[in-house]
Amino acid sequence: MRESRETQRQLRERARRFEAEDNRRQHRIRRRKKKKSNKLPLVIAALVIAAIAVILLGNVIMEELGSSRERQDIASYFDLTSPDDNVLIINGERSEEKAMIQNGTVYLPIRVANSLYDNFYYDSIEGHLLVTGATRTTEGVQGSDYIPGDTVYISLAFLNRFCPMSYEIYEEPYRIVIATTAMNTEKIGIADDTVMRVSADKKSPILYDLEKGAAPELLESGENWSRVRYQAVDGYVENKALDGNRTAMTVSLSGGNEADADYQRILRQHKIVMGFHNIAVADANAYFADATANVKGMNVIAPTWLSMSDNEGHLNDIGSAEYVNRAHEKGYEVWAVVDNFSPDMDSNEVLSRTSARAVLEQELIERAKTYGLDGINIDFEQLKGETGDDFAQFLRELSILTRANGLVLSVDNYVPQDYTGFYRRDIQGRVADYVVIMGYDEHTMASNEAGSVASLGFVTQGIEDTLKEVPAAQVINAIPFYTRKWAFEEGVLSCESLGMTDARAFLADNGVQASWDAETCQNYASFEKNGVLYSIWLEDAESISSKLAVMASHDLGGVACWKLTQETPDIWDMITTYYPVGQ
Repeated sequence: MRESRETQRQLRERARRFEAEDNRRQHRIRRRKKKKSNKLPLVIAALVIAAIAVILLGNVIMEELGSSRERQDIASYFDLTSPDDNVLIINGERSEEKAMIQNGTVYLPIRVANSLYDNFYYDSIEGHLLVTGATRTTEGVQGSDYIPGDTVYISLAFLNRFCPMSYEIYEEPYRIVIATTAMNTEKIGIADDTVMRVSADKKSPILYDLEKGAAPELLESGENWSRVRYQAVDGYVENKALDGNRTAMTVSLSGGNEADADYQRILRQHKIVMGFHNIAVADANAYFADATANVKGMNVIAPTWLSMSDNEGHLNDIGSAEYVNRAHEKGYEVWAVVDNFSPDMDSNEVLSRTSARAVLEQELIERAKTYGLDGINIDFEQLKGETGDDFAQFLRELSILTRANGLVLSVDNYVPQDYTGFYRRDIQGRVADYVVIMGYDEHTMASNEAGSVASLGFVTQGIEDTLKEVPAAQVINAIPFYTRKWAFEEGVLSCESLGMTDARAFLADNGVQASWDAETCQNYASFEKNGVLYSIWLEDAESISSKLAVMASHDLGGVACWKLTQETPDIWDMITTYYPVGQ
């Protein structure tokens, strides 16, 4: 029994020792785990710091020695601000205009289309897009050939039917590259895969990856880098990536198959000497003999017979077949004048509608046939700037008819000024036969000051400015057979138009002798009578001679005179000196 108790004590003691040893072992394990957990953040932190150091060191090395992998966005390169934005490059120059892209089709603003082929016209009232050449008019189809709106857009494909060109279209972003002249380019081969950068520097951003075998356009060669153009983008490539093979190429043009033939102008082999015959009523046709009694050397007479009468394009007409016959008997051609002076019509209303223009054009041709005319003279004055395109289209359309009927088409113009540029003398010079400068009215009541009707400087400038747009052989300068008598009384300025004979009589009646003014190249007089200050710049043989000399020096197509019956007989002697009959 005692042994049993002893044995039990031993067993308990042994169990306590095992338990104590186990506790010590568990304590040691917990201490080791705690030490490890305390060191882990430090280890991780050390690893992170090391990694950052490696990256920073790599960047420093790359910055100093390596090549940048930064890429330049092409849209940003062109300063494009939206996905719909695009770049239009024409004959190597970036345009300020933008194309319209619809369903992958490129449309150009009509202004741009006309800068490449100046024959497009849009009738916004009746909805016609017209392309008028020398012999015919083609109408575009809305939706495919053009898109109407505040700005009309012409499809590139429709334009190409009339205008020879080459073009490339690149996407993302859209770049439309157009050439209308054949240009020589040089291609350079790429020997190894490389990159095109913004500038000649490895640290410069990348524009494009160029694969081996690519052939960008070579713009300029340098010592280590060459400037190239790829997909309308200019950049730089290292020379070591080039294969040295250069290929000269000429950009060929295509299309233009529907471009009309060249304009065949009806120009006379001799100089034109034209006299305007101002006829206000039909009965005045009977004064043909009186109007031409003192005339020498004239070969064209232009009676003011026709005038637009309403907004549908119809004409008032006081023409006479007998008048034409008598003119022909004297060796004169007859170019009937049509004007827009009627108060019962609106020039803009007529010219801006295709249907009204057609009526006007057909009636002009009918009158020409009825009277046996040799030509038509257009005298549309005081047009509004907004009517410029309509007026140009009218002349294009009318010129087709006049050429087909053998009629000379001439157009009267103011002396060129900035505010009359919309008359488009450049288009007139292309579609009409003669462009007439109304080389007078330098000073009118609208000038608010007294002055010459046509000083030599004014006339000379008008001729030189017109010749910038119209060939000299087509230019006729009109000289005045009149002057203005100016009167200044009690602060009020007034004037009266006088023919040459009446102007001479005015001075003679007042016992005044005019003297030569070298600045205007006219005889000038100024005097006071009964509290009125009079001044006058005479048109006479001397002033006309000065003008004719300038015209002859520029070898113009001829002279016109406004208007018959206001000249003195000696003027014709002067005109025939510069423009001999038949020459």
